[in-house]
Amino acid sequence: MRAPEPVTAAEIKKKVTPVCGRCGSDDVRTEAFAEWNDVKQTWTVQELLDDNMVCADCGRDTQIKWRLEK
Repeated sequence: MRAPEPVTAAEIKKKVTPVCGRCGSDDVRTEAFAEWNDVKQTWTVQELLDDNMVCADCGRDTQIKWRLEK
């Protein structure tokens, strides 16, 4: 396994978007555990289940890739 490329300070400040590793769509979904927050009156994500990601565009299981926005 090769070490990841170093990230520059300028890249850290840029926006990233998760995309489908198969078709490149940014309409990707993952499962998560959520807990009701009584104070905020909303669901709060506690844990993402990264092993089950699906692309809504191509309808297939996928591995997320991260697109660095310009």
